[in-house]
Amino acid sequence: MRRTWIVVICLVVTAAAAAAYQRGSHWKEFRYTGTRLMADLARPDAVIRTASLSQLPRDLLKVPLARDVLTEDLAFYYEQHEDRLGLNGAIKRIAYEHKLDWSDRILLSVFNEPAEVALWRDGKGALRHYALVIRRNLLTKVLQQAANVALNDRQLKRAGEIDSAGGKATLFALEINPRRTLLLVGQGERLVVLSDPGLLFDGKAAMVPAARAAVVEWLENEGTLARQFALDGAKAESGATPPQPATHTFAVGAPTLALGYGAFMPGFRGIRFDFGGNWSTSLRIDPQGLPPAGLGDATLWRAAPANPSACAVVPVDWRMVQQVVGLADKKPSLPNATALAALDGNALACWYGEASLYAPVFVARLSKPLAQRNVALQALATWAISSGGALDKAAGKGDAMLWRGTGGAALGARGTYVAFSPDAALVAKVLDTIARSHPSVADQMPASNTTLALLTPRPLAAMAEKEMLAALNNAGDTNLLAAAQTHLPARMKALAAYPAYRLELTGKIQSDWQRVEWMTTEKAQ
Repeated sequence: MRRTWIVVICLVVTAAAAAAYQRGSHWKEFRYTGTRLMADLARPDAVIRTASLSQLPRDLLKVPLARDVLTEDLAFYYEQHEDRLGLNGAIKRIAYEHKLDWSDRILLSVFNEPAEVALWRDGKGALRHYALVIRRNLLTKVLQQAANVALNDRQLKRAGEIDSAGGKATLFALEINPRRTLLLVGQGERLVVLSDPGLLFDGKAAMVPAARAAVVEWLENEGTLARQFALDGAKAESGATPPQPATHTFAVGAPTLALGYGAFMPGFRGIRFDFGGNWSTSLRIDPQGLPPAGLGDATLWRAAPANPSACAVVPVDWRMVQQVVGLADKKPSLPNATALAALDGNALACWYGEASLYAPVFVARLSKPLAQRNVALQALATWAISSGGALDKAAGKGDAMLWRGTGGAALGARGTYVAFSPDAALVAKVLDTIARSHPSVADQMPASNTTLALLTPRPLAAMAEKEMLAALNNAGDTNLLAAAQTHLPARMKALAAYPAYRLELTGKIQSDWQRVEWMTTEKAQ
């Protein structure tokens, strides 16, 4: 994880904070001049819980695919990252100038501490903002010597106080560079680091009450972030030994994975990866929010063209969609209830190498035969295709219908299926697959109601290489592009050598976290 070097910052600032608590009147005051970040600290988008930050990258490489594609450079990257090396140098300088015996062994011990990391999306959907909560009991020796550190520091300022059950905790701002400032507060055995002052302060440099309450909760109660994602599952019965947590756990909520459309999939709440000698995968499920038919749908795989880069079942609640866009009478650009009522059950999203990463194809089922839903399909096409979409009669074969937009998007239907994509060629391919004139995914793997996703490394590698090189070329970073052109093909070749993997639901659907299994599908190419 790239942010492991933050722990080193914690070491320096926590030490300085102890001294500041004794002589706070000598500190410069920090005043936030930015804007409030729209992140709900009580509801993180993702959480990492680990027994050792330093061991996380190496344990990730125990997955064969990750080891072959990422190589051991991943672990060395974090250990040799210029930020971490620079901070280590700064720590040694402080220790030398102030005659502190902060040995490398003490510094390294911090990386072996248990920690929780909460992450939030930025405006572009990336998990860029974070909070780190770690134990600091091993820093006792450093804290005892902190009074020797000079207090008049241009990068470290007092940012206020936070009241908690343990008393007043001093909040500090550490300016790493002109573009980045961290907030730090420690009390008892816990230390909290915020990646940006805008997570706590509003545009008037006042603490946001809800954000402040979240920080207090982290300081007072261990495992708060893990409980927000129910990582420990059901509580043990009275007198029973609670289950031991995994060495590492990474959990991501549905809103992040669904790119903001999580409200349309109330049955799916997140995915997690646990390491306890081997990595395992679990889904967080709410059975009450699933379609009546359940989580999977074998018939959808029969409509998906063969050899996708990746596919995933999308448990859409069409009733929820109707509620959100139910103002069709007032906004003609939205589909009316009749149009959405034509859709039933889950949907399937697939990506193909011949198309763009940003142009998947979506396949759903119709609640009644096509002949009874022409009006509803026209309404769906009008809504899905921004130009309104014209019925392409020449493209329709048999009972197939295809609407094309001027921008390349298309919506098509055949039998009891409907497909949409920004790439019209993919929609036409789906219609041919339904007509059995093109092989389907179901022809390449055992299709069942328990199959939730499919990854096919060979076309996935080709698509990933094409997309990454195109993105770097458009960014104009010639050095990074040259490096990618040199190293990326070998890594993608290693990925392409793997067989296809399908994600299978194991056992009956139950509430909350449920284990799923990755299985090889040798026939898929």
